[in-house]
Amino acid sequence: MATNLTSTTFNTTYKDDFSDSDNYHRILFNSGNILQARELTQSQTILQKQIERMGNNIFTEGSMVKAGGVNVNNSYEFVKLNTDNNPLPATPNSLVGTTFTSLGSDGIKFEVIQVVNAVSGDEANNPATLYVRYVYTKDATSGVDTIRMPNNVNISNGTTTLTTASANASGVGTIANVQNGIFYAKGHFVFTENQSLILSKYTDTYTGTFGFKVIEDIVTVSDDTSLYDNQGSVPNISAPGADRYRIRLTLIDETNIASQESFIFLARLQDGGVVI
Repeated sequence: MATNLTSTTFNTTYKDDFSDSDNYHRILFNSGNILQARELTQSQTILQKQIERMGNNIFTEGSMVKAGGVNVNNSYEFVKLNTDNNPLPATPNSLVGTTFTSLGSDGIKFEVIQVVNAVSGDEANNPATLYVRYVYTKDATSGVDTIRMPNNVNISNGTTTLTTASANASGVGTIANVQNGIFYAKGHFVFTENQSLILSKYTDTYTGTFGFKVIEDIVTVSDDTSLYDNQGSVPNISAPGADRYRIRLTLIDETNIASQESFIFLARLQDGGVVI
């Protein structure tokens, strides 16, 4: 498991004794002098400090440098499951992309977009849930309510049979999506891949703030075997490579941020609508 970065990691573990007050701007390697590991690390720090100073003059912490595209969908269709007799398969994500059909007379069909396991110890309020896109409702009985999968009915994708919850089996939740982009964080220009976060599993009236949690850690060959020497056809495990300093941005509800953790604001919602 990668090691979380602390304020002393670079100095104590990697002997990076860079100090602004030294006013060193280049490390000059001389033939005949032994190359020190700290000099290689510190040469990166010197360059990074120049980038950070320029960046701080242009961007604020958390600025979107390359638009990632943030959107909120508060019509994220869910179907709750009763797994007492028909449990999820051993690999629940195998259901994603498959189409389920109600085995009742209505013939409603939906495609699975996401599978969320039940919360252990709170299955009554947070059961196993499918998030779906309806693809066929023609034969369903129309009425004043939106046509959705009914309660307590068996559904099948031809391989797996499941059962919907006995009450309030279907409805809409709220999800936030962020497309890949580049954000300014910790003096670096950090790339982030497409991400999504369910803000409210079963309501469209979420109120709160979401954004990125900034995670800094150190990755070694114990965490990533690709850091071994890769000159051969397979990694040479007798030749471990250098450790890596990593920054990741992970979508999170602000209420889940600890006081000592870094948070990048993206949006605030009030009753399901974006207000800032």
